[in-house]
Amino acid sequence: LFPSAVDAGHRAVIFDRFRGVQDVVVGEGTHFLIPWVQKPIIFDCRSRPRNIPVITGSKDLQNVNITLRILFRPVTAQLPRIFTSIGEDYDERVLPSITTEILKSVVV
Repeated sequence: LFPSAVDAGHRAVIFDRFRGVQDVVVGEGTHFLIPWVQKPIIFDCRSRPRNIPVITGSKDLQNVNITLRILFRPVTAQLPRIFTSIGEDYDERVLPSITTEILKSVVV
């Protein structure tokens, strides 16, 4: 067994080579894992800002340049599902498309 540390504000999902991604989310502290069999995937669960610039059109066909600043964090209980379906870079994949659609619906 070897120790693995999870820092404050972070959570870990355990990947097991034999059983796959475990459903349990591991909290802060030191945890013991089996070498070569288990590997921790660490997620930052603190609120983080992100600026997303969007160019959208208004109702009268004017181009509007808007930069949206959002604060986001993952739902801790859903981390195994997020990792298996989207991956570690969930914010790079999900946030730009969602914010673009929201801004296009808001700007009229």
